[in-house]
Amino acid sequence: MSGDIYFYLQVAFWALVFLLALCYGIFPVTLPFVSELFKRRRRDIDKNFGLPTVSLLISAYNEEGVIERKIHNILEIDYPKEKLEVLIGDDGSADRTAEIIARYADQGITLVKAPKNAGKAAMLNRLQKIAKGDILVFCDANTMFFPNVVRKLVAPFEDRKIGCTCGHLILSDKSGSVLGQGESSYWDLESEIKKFEGILDRLIGGNGALYAIRRELYTELPVKKSVMDDFFITTKILQKGSFCTFVSSAIGTEQTSKESIGEFRRKVRIGRANFNYLWSYLPLLNPFRPLLAYLFFSHKFLRWFSPHIIILMFILNALLLPCGMVYCVSFALMLLIALLCVTKVVPSGYYFMTMNLALLKGFFLSFCREKSGGWAREARTDE
Repeated sequence: MSGDIYFYLQVAFWALVFLLALCYGIFPVTLPFVSELFKRRRRDIDKNFGLPTVSLLISAYNEEGVIERKIHNILEIDYPKEKLEVLIGDDGSADRTAEIIARYADQGITLVKAPKNAGKAAMLNRLQKIAKGDILVFCDANTMFFPNVVRKLVAPFEDRKIGCTCGHLILSDKSGSVLGQGESSYWDLESEIKKFEGILDRLIGGNGALYAIRRELYTELPVKKSVMDDFFITTKILQKGSFCTFVSSAIGTEQTSKESIGEFRRKVRIGRANFNYLWSYLPLLNPFRPLLAYLFFSHKFLRWFSPHIIILMFILNALLLPCGMVYCVSFALMLLIALLCVTKVVPSGYYFMTMNLALLKGFFLSFCREKSGGWAREARTDE
């Protein structure tokens, strides 16, 4: 190859190194400083804000193992009963989920039963149309709340500019699997990132286990392909000009997947769902909203394309081996890191590898036709 070609290959290689470093190093390390520099200084406070009416929405599918415990958890929520509506949608479960929910009709729990499994997005659209509360709180059947969660989630809405609040999900792992340990550690880092994005009131994506929005800001979820409802809904709120914040004191707890393969399948579904609607998230890269564009690009966009970046880095590095010792060392280093990940010597490295493999598989699956809008459920360590 000519000298010019090697020059361009080197430029491309180091550009990819920088992008990967930005995503996993520069961005999280500098985020605390960015959040302090650019946090919102002015708030549009509603002085007449009291406790708003709230609708708690849950889409459940084959959750007989946890749904009764979840209902008891809801009944212990510290919020005026006359202002709290609870809607639990049974999405065509094949077990006793609907039967268990129906037992609590006289305690304010409303069962909304779908004739067949149409998927979480379709059920949430249905529940939202029925809901009467000013604030919609979304959560999963296996997420257990602290009693004050709803009060904590609705408090920031006294600021008229806040359109979404996201609570703090704490994951615990009882499986002892390498993936479970890795997921728990990963989520700790993700929660730290959310905390600082929350200071900026520009949280990039909520968490489906625990978030709230103003009812009028709900965007109907697409149902033709799988979608991450929490990410889709909250990013649409940002695109509409409202803010999303993080409430670290609004705490929910959840168990990791029971088996490693279950966690991998879940990551594939998440990756596929995000790539399915990537085009609809691209307005977040609007250069006229530079802070929001920087957060989305660094936190999500680069992470979704990390496997592509890593593969291209490996190929370019192999082509650049004749260009000097630095490329021989970097190539050897990449091989060593890959070996450590594959052999599970470094649990977090193994999780990082499997997460990126799942993203890559999800990327290719996003070009395929999906059979239905239904969902598959993974067993958890609390069952």
